Order: sequence, then structure tokens, then C-alpha cells
Amino acid sequence: MVKIVPSSASAPGVVRLFAEQDDFMIGFLGEDSIYYTRYSKKEKIKNVWVAFCDDIPVGCAAYRKKSRGVGEVKRMFVRPEYRGRGISKALLAAVEEYARRRGDHTLHLGTRITLEPAVVLYRHSGFMETLRSGLYVEMEKKL
Repeated sequence: MVKIVPSSASAPGVVRLFAEQDDFMIGFLGEDSIYYTRYSKKEKIKNVWVAFCDDIPVGCAAYRKKSRGVGEVKRMFVRPEYRGRGISKALLAAVEEYARRRGDHTLHLGTRITLEPAVVLYRHSGFMETLRSGLYVEMEKKL
């Protein structure tokens, strides 16, 4: 059973998940990791949701205000051993629900086209590609 719980970017479990995401991305990107930026408070993330399985934090997703009426999905991550269980979908739904309650009409995100499972999730959730530059892709969803 997965439980999605609101949290903050400064919570110890969230900081650990962000660090795990950074380590995963650096390993995944290989030589391109020089273009990856580890989490810092400069990202100004305040709203985070954490997925728990049996009281173990296994994933997270964050929301950041991008502009008037537009929110941004940030820091979507599920530990590899917990993938394929619908956790990312539940985390994304929590962010979307929050954005709607805030009055956002659009959600934005950026990812790499090589993160195929993530891109498939976003497309199936209604996100449309708005920009592609090399391996980087931006996507948006009208709420």
C-alpha cells in the first residue's frame, strides 16, 4: 500500500531522496552529467509529496510556481526497486491536484527524452511536448 504525504524540501527524508535522485541522474547521464545540477535551495522548492511503502520513503515529487497560472513539476523520483508500482503516477496526481487548487491552468516540466519511462508516464498523463533541444524535452499539460 502506497501512501502519499505532503512534506517540505527541508525534511530529512526529502533531502535524502533528492540526493538519491541526483546520484541516479549523474550515473544515468554518464558524460552528460557535467550539465546536471544537484539539488540546492536555489531551486526554491517549497511543496513536496513523499510516497511511503510500509513507512519507508520511496519516492517524491515537488511543485514550484513558474509564472502566473503555471506550475512546474520538479524532482520526480522513485527509488529503482519500487518502480513499476504506480507510485510515480500517484505522485504526479498529487502535484496536479495541488496545482488545480492553487488555480493553475497549466503544469510544466522538463526532462530528458532518454528517461523513457518518465516520458511515457507524462504523455499518458496528458502532457504534450512543447520543446525539444537535443535530448532535453519540455512538456506541458492544460489543467
